Amino acid sequence: MGKTVAVIGAGIAGLQCALLLKESGIDVQVFDRQSHVGGRMVTERVNGFLLDHGFHVMQTAYPTSQRTFDFELLGAQGFEPGALVVKKNKKKAKFWRLADPFRRPVQGLMSGINGFTSPFNLLRIAFLRGKVRRGSLSNVYLEGDDTSEKWLLQRGFSRSMIDEFFHPLFSGIFLENDLRTSERMFRFVFRMMSKGDMILPRDGIAAAPQSLADSLGFDRIHLNSDVKQIDEFTLSVHDARQNFDAVVRAYNPRRKESNRHVWTLHFDAPKSPLKSKHILLNGDLKTKNQLIAHVAVPSDIQPSYAPSGRSLVTVTIVGEAAQNLGLSNESEIHSKALQELGSWFGSQVDTWNLLAIQHIEHALPEILAHSGLSKEPRTNKNSFECGDHMMHGSLEGALLSAEKTAQQVLDSLQA
Repeated sequence: MGKTVAVIGAGIAGLQCALLLKESGIDVQVFDRQSHVGGRMVTERVNGFLLDHGFHVMQTAYPTSQRTFDFELLGAQGFEPGALVVKKNKKKAKFWRLADPFRRPVQGLMSGINGFTSPFNLLRIAFLRGKVRRGSLSNVYLEGDDTSEKWLLQRGFSRSMIDEFFHPLFSGIFLENDLRTSERMFRFVFRMMSKGDMILPRDGIAAAPQSLADSLGFDRIHLNSDVKQIDEFTLSVHDARQNFDAVVRAYNPRRKESNRHVWTLHFDAPKSPLKSKHILLNGDLKTKNQLIAHVAVPSDIQPSYAPSGRSLVTVTIVGEAAQNLGLSNESEIHSKALQELGSWFGSQVDTWNLLAIQHIEHALPEILAHSGLSKEPRTNKNSFECGDHMMHGSLEGALLSAEKTAQQVLDSLQA
């Protein structure tokens, strides 16, 4: 009789771990309390719009993602490399386009003379890009392990460049308000951004875990399951005991220890407020203690995200920024967000209809300075456990953890 393995959790790590075990000839069964696969990678359809649960993108430079997903089959389309930055100058909002000079040379040249920052800061970005791209990926984990902010200061970036560019960009990625995340994680993300594209699948971010579930087979996936682990070989599923040769825990049992939470607002707009396919960063986020980290228009990238003739505007607000302003409920968040959006885009914001306000609590694991972040996911000596919390909060971290845990299970079953 073949070996049987249970995986608790149908998020991206659980699905990938189960799929790898299945491909190795293991009879694997996946259990999840939710009614959907994908964990945090969820897409809902509301009034013809595709609303991802939080602002998600996939990154084409992630090596494990390249092995796992067929981006063309997912119908993926990418944002323009670089970013837009908005800042208020007296009563008027000014927009700057910061293009990637290596992939968009003409626009990059214009970025160098548009006055957003000094040429020295732009040269430092070029040097930084070259530094993090050199050598193997493991190099990003070999240097110091201080905060991202301290590392940027040591690289010579001005305080204004850190506050007006790096802070709104990476606070929206790391979901924290101080750039306290380990510099190793910063180097990893910056390397991936400089080598690849941020993309959206045609059918929303849920298409990624859906593709894994399709390959695994839904006959092996048991949703809406009241499941508890009794011991290392036994589960209680709807109060019935089931025995397995191994049990994998594909969720974070310490999830609530993280304060990295995020608010996401989705708006139905008659037209896109942006003139290019970039993400818009709020350059005043840190210096003027504002709320919104960045704004994206997913329907500019993927028309499938909105009905014909409409645009989907997605606003990202880091939870700690809301806390600093004393905002704690949907009404307060919505009102303050509309105020900031109106100061940038004017009266057109009055025509936007709110589709959803999402508050994703404990959205990412903590990766603080001096955490010892390495190129290898951690393993649990006493049990099988996978997820992004075993490495770092990214799709790559989840997939790498799944691969390592699947091999750990296989080695154990063959021992």
